[in-house]
Amino acid sequence: MGPHGIFGLEWGEIVSLVTLIMVIANYFKNSISNAAHESSRKDLQDLNDKLTDFKMNVSELSSLLKQLNKDVSKLARRVDQHDHDMEQIKIDIAKIKEKIGVKDDDNHH
Repeated sequence: MGPHGIFGLEWGEIVSLVTLIMVIANYFKNSISNAAHESSRKDLQDLNDKLTDFKMNVSELSSLLKQLNKDVSKLARRVDQHDHDMEQIKIDIAKIKEKIGVKDDDNHH
């Protein structure tokens, strides 16, 4: 860790990040204590809505990640298939060379 900061971040970025986290923490602390103090149905309802929104976003995110995962697996399978086909072609070429009597430099019979 040089004088530049940590995790490859500049000090300025770290300060901004910490500030942001504190702001969010304060916001939550205030929302929750307000909900607890006034305990009016409306506030609790708002908090509930916010949490529901948050849950929805999380589930959207996770389904997005699942989809991404599927696509990556499909891609990986296609690459494997491609590799397999290439191997097959190499083998075929080797067989053809043998038939027509062309020898590769690296394996003299």
